[in-house]
Amino acid sequence: MENEMRRKILHNVDDLKDEMIQVLSELVRIESVTPKLEWDAVRSEGKESRVNRRMKEIMESMGVECELFAKEKNRENLCGRYKGSGGGASLMFTGHVDVVPPGDESGWTDAGPFSGHVDDTYVHGRGTVDMKGGNTAAVFALKAIQKAGIRLKGDVIFNHVVGEEVKDNLVGTTACIEYGYRADAAVVCEPSCGDDRPFQIHTCTGGVAEFRVAVKGKGCHIGVRKEVIRDGGLGSQVGVNAIDKGFIIYNAVRELERQWGQTKRHDMFEPGQFVINDGIVQGGIAKSTVAPEMTLDYAVLFPPQNTFEEIKEEIEKCIYNACQNDPWLRENPPEITWLFDWPAFEVGQDIPIAKTVQKAVREVVPEGGEMTSMKAVCDAPFVTEQGIPAVILGPGNFKYAHTEGEKIEIQRMVEAAKIYALAMAEWCQTE
Repeated sequence: MENEMRRKILHNVDDLKDEMIQVLSELVRIESVTPKLEWDAVRSEGKESRVNRRMKEIMESMGVECELFAKEKNRENLCGRYKGSGGGASLMFTGHVDVVPPGDESGWTDAGPFSGHVDDTYVHGRGTVDMKGGNTAAVFALKAIQKAGIRLKGDVIFNHVVGEEVKDNLVGTTACIEYGYRADAAVVCEPSCGDDRPFQIHTCTGGVAEFRVAVKGKGCHIGVRKEVIRDGGLGSQVGVNAIDKGFIIYNAVRELERQWGQTKRHDMFEPGQFVINDGIVQGGIAKSTVAPEMTLDYAVLFPPQNTFEEIKEEIEKCIYNACQNDPWLRENPPEITWLFDWPAFEVGQDIPIAKTVQKAVREVVPEGGEMTSMKAVCDAPFVTEQGIPAVILGPGNFKYAHTEGEKIEIQRMVEAAKIYALAMAEWCQTE
């Protein structure tokens, strides 16, 4: 691509800044909280669809062929294809339109969590960072190319999906790709900026799993607890304290987590990143009763090189072995229920789309473009499992995602649109 063409694209993004920010502010004012998070059914009903209907109007005005596509009622994805002239590679920009609840709304400054308030530096509101900002920047990147009179050879695909916040990929990302909106490579427009590390290119994420351990005891009155704990007592004939037994399991899992500090490593993550967190512990029915039951709820962060099945087997084996050393648990093993799993994501740092995006970042923000890991999960693994190589790159400081006071820097929005536009032109090729 010639230097003059690049100059026009970058200039056009600057000219489109006010319009882009106005659109983002408008989208933030739509309260598209994921309905399955049980926030406010009246306020959130159909709002994912409403975001996508508005963006559909914008994209169709640009000549993008669009479809609203739903797997669940009132939850429409937006799929768009801007057709190239032929002979170039296709590129997908994908991101979710749902957001998490705002939390304590009194904790927000300005006009509230869905104000879309714009000041000299930021656009404020839930979803600015995660991730309506990235979606909007990608659409305006194409608009800047069009305004320059540049014709792309390859197609540009846009998938604006529902339900990412609760792993609704079969309704959102996966559904859209299987519906036919796929490309030779993809950019997942999640936020990837830090305070002093702008526009990192995430090429991997860890995986997440959640499980519950239900421990069974045998309740009895505190007055006969002596039979449960003293040498020579009647023991399990009278009662078994499930909390006491649960902490045998707790200690075993805690030791496994400690071992993971040595055994679970990855070059893209700091040591100790992979953990087994005891998030909720509940047990007993009354202070004066030997506890008949206990549950321990865990969340697990595991490295990209491990599958969920491998992690599941390792943890279950740890719990099984701990139970073999206790007569009650050996005969009355706990029930383990796996509640949730989100696969890890990893691509090579030398794949073509990563290099293309890195080149674009460093032209716009020379200090950016470091290839790193994302410390959260997103839809990227559901893109790559469909055979589409992908990287994660987007505007917004990740520290503001999901917070009270979420906001995105306007300058980062402008830079993101420039980066996306240069990557489109480079990847799809121009006439």
